[in-house]
Amino acid sequence: MSLVEEIQNLSDRFQTDLRAAHDYHHHTRLAWRLLRSQTRRGLRFAVRNPVTGSIVDAERLLALSAEYESVFLNESLFQHLIALFEDFLFELLRLWLTTYPAGIPNKDRKPVDLATVIEAPDRASILQTVIDRELNALKYERPSAWFRYLNERVKLGVPTDEQVERFTEAKASRDILAHNRGVVNATYLEKSGRLARYAIGQRLEIPEPYLHDAWDGIRSMAGDLVASAVARA
Repeated sequence: MSLVEEIQNLSDRFQTDLRAAHDYHHHTRLAWRLLRSQTRRGLRFAVRNPVTGSIVDAERLLALSAEYESVFLNESLFQHLIALFEDFLFELLRLWLTTYPAGIPNKDRKPVDLATVIEAPDRASILQTVIDRELNALKYERPSAWFRYLNERVKLGVPTDEQVERFTEAKASRDILAHNRGVVNATYLEKSGRLARYAIGQRLEIPEPYLHDAWDGIRSMAGDLVASAVARA
């Protein structure tokens, strides 16, 4: 399979996953709206969570639904979107470096240990070990470094500085949700720069318009990357 075909397949998978994530969010919100409508019309029930033992009736579940939607649903989808894009971007890099390994920087200062060479079944396996090591180290850098690395290898000319800034703030928001219970700290402010949405100590939120913009921005940015990469492959 050619590099162009692999990139197009990657794009198709990513866009399918992105649409599925949006559908999940939309359908879940519709389900909550249906519950609210039916409860107001007199629907009565009680449900028990067999794991936690909690029991809620229709009225209590109705009261919980607002937080479930605006906090749990939005935050989970948002974090999933960031993860999907990270996977997409690093797979794009892996595909490119596999086809053009000469683009791996500082190869002479990054030797492969002898045991890896001896145990590898072929050259392709050794190359993938080198690429995996390269990309695993890059993942710990900030998004600006990811895109800089990509453009130094491929010179795509995308994404724009504004797209990078917006994704950087989104990634910083995701990190706060995942690692600091959503409470903003100095690291978030430093990463987000002028696009920081909250002050230190505030609880970071993912309101519906922000979530929609994040989904649309990620979709557009991936499309731009694919179009440029295919043109240069």
